[in-house]
Amino acid sequence: MNMDRAIFQMNASVEATSLYILLCALSDEGNPVTLKTARERWNGSEKDLMNGALELVQLGVIQGEEPLSHEAPLHIQPRDRWQPPAHKTIQ
Repeated sequence: MNMDRAIFQMNASVEATSLYILLCALSDEGNPVTLKTARERWNGSEKDLMNGALELVQLGVIQGEEPLSHEAPLHIQPRDRWQPPAHKTIQ
């Protein structure tokens, strides 16, 4: 899963954008795409990790079991499934 640069057009928080990039890297390396594997490389707080993940879910960038858990796989969605804020469009 190559990172889609359109993430920068989503006006997502730094935490959400950073988590997206990290999840794409995990996927590219063949690692499980979970919050647990992301946490091993995450430099921020647990709260920031969860807030970033919840924001990515709200934006349609990732999909996972709700409520989000550290063990459940996360699925990175293609750009055409993303839901940018009403005032933004992505190209």
